[in-house]
Amino acid sequence: MKKPKLKLDNVNLEIFNSFIKNGKINYSKIGNKLELSHVSIKNRFETLIKNKVIKPTILVNISDLDYKVGCLLLEVSSEAIDKLDNIYKNCPRLIYSFNIIGEYNFLIIFFAEDFDTLETMMKSCMLYNLEGVRKSNVLLFGKQNEKIYFPIDFNILSQINENTPCGTCCKYCKVFLQKRCVGCPASKYYDGPLKLT
Repeated sequence: MKKPKLKLDNVNLEIFNSFIKNGKINYSKIGNKLELSHVSIKNRFETLIKNKVIKPTILVNISDLDYKVGCLLLEVSSEAIDKLDNIYKNCPRLIYSFNIIGEYNFLIIFFAEDFDTLETMMKSCMLYNLEGVRKSNVLLFGKQNEKIYFPIDFNILSQINENTPCGTCCKYCKVFLQKRCVGCPASKYYDGPLKLT
């Protein structure tokens, strides 16, 4: 399969800058500036999306929400890595996941609403019930001088499921019952700030 190329011409740069600054594209404004039709600008934007060169998304200000962000480094057996990837891709707390090279071979960047929830995730959701994990290390983001914006997949926040995507159930969790964890945002038992109203 041929990989798409990122062409940094004036049209693409104007599209990118417009989207970064305003979160939307004004086809007519860009067209007038570059002496092109708004249709040609719209076609270029849609082609960039279709070819998966760009992906328009919403970035959430994690810093001001005071959510906790961390990295989970895992050494995973080669047999388990695809299964692990499938489990984590449906996790509502997942920001990014990557295969990496080095002492660890899998990296997950995730968020939690508070430290108690973060601790519960590490003990019950992300480590102990996953087969094939040989070694792990958790790194937490400290206080940042700059605001941090991350994508959150709001499509996963259905909150109608009994079990979480990783297969656990909040209603049987002692920490959740003691109200020291807000639960999983993809579970009907979730009781945190991302609860659908």
